[in-house]
Amino acid sequence: MHHLEIYEMLRSKLNKAPVGIPKGLDDEEKEILRVLFAEDEAEFALKLPLVSFTLKDISKKIGEDTDSLKATLDKMAKKGTVFKDEKDGETVYRLLPVVVGWAETPFWPGLGKDSRQERLAPLWDKYWTDVWLDEVGDRNTPVMRTLPERDAISSEAQVMPYEDAVEVVKARDYHVVAHCPCRIIARLSGKGCKHTLEVCLHFGSMGRYMVKHGLGRRISVEETLQILKKANREGLVHVVENHSGRVSVLCNCCDDCCMWFRSIYEAKHPNALAKSNYYAEVDTEKCVACGICAIRCPMHAITVKRNKEFAKVDKNRCIGCGVCYPTCAGDAIRLVRRDETVEPSEYRNYLTNLLKDRGKDMSGLRR
Repeated sequence: MHHLEIYEMLRSKLNKAPVGIPKGLDDEEKEILRVLFAEDEAEFALKLPLVSFTLKDISKKIGEDTDSLKATLDKMAKKGTVFKDEKDGETVYRLLPVVVGWAETPFWPGLGKDSRQERLAPLWDKYWTDVWLDEVGDRNTPVMRTLPERDAISSEAQVMPYEDAVEVVKARDYHVVAHCPCRIIARLSGKGCKHTLEVCLHFGSMGRYMVKHGLGRRISVEETLQILKKANREGLVHVVENHSGRVSVLCNCCDDCCMWFRSIYEAKHPNALAKSNYYAEVDTEKCVACGICAIRCPMHAITVKRNKEFAKVDKNRCIGCGVCYPTCAGDAIRLVRRDETVEPSEYRNYLTNLLKDRGKDMSGLRR
């Protein structure tokens, strides 16, 4: 089999995930796969499912002994293409999807910490622009949702556990911080911003995998909450998976590098990121019309006219993030609950809906 055929077959397999890897205009995705998977690893990956399996499971499926399988799987786990965890006292593996997965693993350790970054960054930047911003953003069910800054929410507003950033963090048993892949890709592509890099939060089994393989560092609940507070003051938006269960990732996104915001602005997909159930409301008696909130708003949802009228919020554009809150000179802005709210679906329905958006189903993950 020609090596290019192997990588096309691998792309096709990985495209069965809820967020897939469609064909690029100039085969950038195959170049990305070639950087991440040696040819023998790509051929081996074709035999692996995108759901968890044990060594006995895969040995029975492909007819290889468990010792050689373990050596190959452990090597790929270190390279960031296979996930490894312990479940019920037994080691389990799965082929990582593009996200959360091998799109990020080379960048999580930090800028310049992985030799593959220089080759991957321009490939990813072009691939995003060509097709992938459509893949992540052109959906009926947004992949991610806005998590409002807790301190920005009015004391009178109802707050559900899935939309309370403090409760979301405390609900997890293992907390890890890594570096932002979106920002590193942008910087290495000659673009980007100067926002903090080490703000990418992960939890649970993904966090344990990351620490074990040097992709992130374990932190306390207190440090996790401090990172959220600092990120909000810096103008970054808290973003989590768009379901009501325990989340595995909490991004702190900027509007110039983040894939979700780039999908909104560059690819024109307003549904790329689900809004929170809140919007910013201005106390007109306190507002000093300084305009800082308008400058900080990632959605350009706030305007302050030249005649120094109070700040006005476009409720339809506002995503309810609370970035406008911490620097308000008059303490005049708060998040209030929308009249019509949307409750995220439970995790399994979330996956089913993401797959359905692309005409896929769960069976493709098991093959």
